[in-house]
Amino acid sequence: MFKEIFEKHLSGTGPAGAAVPEGACITSSSRICRLCHASSVDYPAEADARDRALRDFWKPLFPGTPIAPLVRSPLGRGYRTVSKRKAFPVKGETRLGLIDAGGEEGHRPLDVAACRVEPPSHAAVYTRMRNSILSSPVRPLLPVLRYVIVKGNYSELVVILSVTRIDTGVVSAANSVSRSLTKSCPDVRGVMLYEDRSDGRYYMGTRSPGGRGNVRKIYGDTSVYQKFAGKGFLFPPLAFSQVNASLVDGLIAEAGRMLGLSRESDLYDLYCGYGLFTLTIGAPARRAAGFERTPEAIEAAEANARRLGSPNARFIRSDITGETLLRLLSRMRPTDALLLDPPRGGTAQGVIEIAAARRPGRVVHMFCNIDVVEGEIFRWRKAGYVPVRAVPFDMFPGTDETEIMVLFTPADARREEGIVQRTSLKGTSSTR
Repeated sequence: MFKEIFEKHLSGTGPAGAAVPEGACITSSSRICRLCHASSVDYPAEADARDRALRDFWKPLFPGTPIAPLVRSPLGRGYRTVSKRKAFPVKGETRLGLIDAGGEEGHRPLDVAACRVEPPSHAAVYTRMRNSILSSPVRPLLPVLRYVIVKGNYSELVVILSVTRIDTGVVSAANSVSRSLTKSCPDVRGVMLYEDRSDGRYYMGTRSPGGRGNVRKIYGDTSVYQKFAGKGFLFPPLAFSQVNASLVDGLIAEAGRMLGLSRESDLYDLYCGYGLFTLTIGAPARRAAGFERTPEAIEAAEANARRLGSPNARFIRSDITGETLLRLLSRMRPTDALLLDPPRGGTAQGVIEIAAARRPGRVVHMFCNIDVVEGEIFRWRKAGYVPVRAVPFDMFPGTDETEIMVLFTPADARREEGIVQRTSLKGTSSTR
């Protein structure tokens, strides 16, 4: 629904200057890449269209809940700190291509090296990889190569080669790739193999997040470093991280304002990843607890807490289900706060319902997939919580996606607040 509204607003902006800037968004066969809007619209025009579309989308669905103006990305182009290319065969050769952000089955990858929403350092990696693939020492890697993934910050990168198996021949070929990459791409600080035997469209595979990935270090440092809210975080490339690092400080600041934590409150952070929110907005709380099922992420969160000196933080590895929340949230009080940053598919059945039954005073729910917003908010309402404020973030410029942060409070607390306000107003008018 939002995509159609956004596309309608976007169609009226028209191209900004040249349709495609020189050296970007062109395939090796000189075709224009149309996988995102960055080829035809400049960022200010795109952000304006998104802001208008969000209001048209939001108001009919949630007329009683204000939505703030779009928080624009500091980097409208070249913002991605995570990118990927899929390996695919063309006339007996292996090439690397972009795939549709929506992951539509059957979509043929486009062999685009430089993409406008990725930093130039990522383009340098993919260009070198394309050249390396043509060399003999790398050929044992090609039959098993699924994806080339780049993760990092804006100055340091880790390259992940996702393969269907790891053996001595594959390791030898990966070493050849590593030598070539590190010689020509100074931003590359680490190279690793990640084994994934699935054949899905997901670049990190379809393994259970509760399982540990089979990883082989080829070169250098295989931890990613990011600095957010003045704190440095380290995490493994297999852990989830935001693709737009330039906007993360804004997310942290807004979530902190919404929850308003103090020494009288505890923070419960579901889907905590490597501890980003637990260790930033949770710092003023009496206690901050993060919950995550991925072993690599929870180990990174614990290490980050030790390194940052966060005595009030603790992390628990667990599935996030209605059943597990009966135990994980058993000590929650009305003065406590809950933060949820679930994956694209949203929360499992029972998560919202059990969380609401524990009656936290404030809840911040982050949606990276706007298509699930309506259904999830309906579940919160049914469970006795109302949305009181929504703030959209332009986390994915160039795409049809928008991140939305929503603050919920108990419906009965809102009713009591309204009664108090009306009583106060009546008392004031009777004394005049």
